[in-house]
Amino acid sequence: MIKSLLFVTIFLLISMPTQAQNEITIWTSSENIKKALDNITGEFEKDFKTKVVVTVLSKDLTVQFKTAAITSKGPDILVWAHDVIGELAYSGLIEPLSPPSIIKNKILEVALDAFTFRGRLYGYPYDLEAVGLIYNKKLVPNPPETMEELKRIAKEITNKDKQIYGFLYDIGNFFFTFPFFSAGGGYIFKTDNNVTNVHDIGLSNDGSIKGSKYLYSLVSEGIIPSSTDYGIASNFMKKGQLGMTINGPWALGELKQAKIDFGVAPLPKLDGNRLRPFVGTHGFIIRRSSKNKILAKELIEGYFMTKQGIHSLYKEDPRCPTHKDVLNDLTKDDHILNAFLENAKNGIPMPNVPEMSAIWDSMNSALKLIISGQSTSENALNQAHKQIMSSLKIEE
Repeated sequence: MIKSLLFVTIFLLISMPTQAQNEITIWTSSENIKKALDNITGEFEKDFKTKVVVTVLSKDLTVQFKTAAITSKGPDILVWAHDVIGELAYSGLIEPLSPPSIIKNKILEVALDAFTFRGRLYGYPYDLEAVGLIYNKKLVPNPPETMEELKRIAKEITNKDKQIYGFLYDIGNFFFTFPFFSAGGGYIFKTDNNVTNVHDIGLSNDGSIKGSKYLYSLVSEGIIPSSTDYGIASNFMKKGQLGMTINGPWALGELKQAKIDFGVAPLPKLDGNRLRPFVGTHGFIIRRSSKNKILAKELIEGYFMTKQGIHSLYKEDPRCPTHKDVLNDLTKDDHILNAFLENAKNGIPMPNVPEMSAIWDSMNSALKLIISGQSTSENALNQAHKQIMSSLKIEE
């Protein structure tokens, strides 16, 4: 285990007789993550004579953390998703970070970008996830590389009388549908050099309109019923009655239980362009008002973010690691992990700014109008754009 040069300083700190400096608290929402961290912290506790307490909270960690941190309480370390860091950083509740190069250089850039807000890093990312094309090998032996090919395969497989479909996914959900917007140059907020301009919204530009028209073609050509949602697509996939869907690694457990022989592939290209999904990542965030920041950084950098630590996290919660050395070990024989990794590398980090909350309802409403044929893509997306701008109090 690599120990930082701060070891002596930390040792002096923990020798002081204050309870706060003899215990580090961590909050997570996952029992699996708690199990992984408990397996790692024993050596740290022995080395630094400091107890580590990992607590699992079932309710929204963001709200609980904000409530506690505002009064200088709460955990020393929060294990949570990257999309909250803009809100927490803007409120001054979390610590900006400067990891040493030996750690930072081992982390995939897309994950570091996700935890960066206004040019500063606010978390140590340990996993990565993005949706991919999941396919039933019995119905689709070879996954399509283009959306044109996907359409053809889907039409050949679909037999509505037998309740068999070629391609279904949660088409009215902007999270899963965003890749069709991004393929042609659509975007949520313009980002340059990790700085997000929330005044520049690209959800009604030519690329977004083109992508949404393609979505409608999936409905109008009889491939996907407009009423399809996550549950419908998931149930058909688990029954072996669906050839292809768009979903993430969180869906694989149920498919394994259902004994579906499935594969995962990169999202197909649309008009020669990659479908670029949202990328999510979880990481270790330090409370800014913590009195144990030095110890917390040592625990994260010297124990959690090591090769051994990342392997332990992956074993208990098998999502794509961000650590390049671990990826080299795992991807040699794991085609599914390779596919999800490729989708993530091609993806776009979910915006981590507070303004993201204004996007979901407006875009989901626009999608429903488009795929049901109640509105043209241009009108629906222009209306959504106006609603978002109004919600953010931004003048046209």
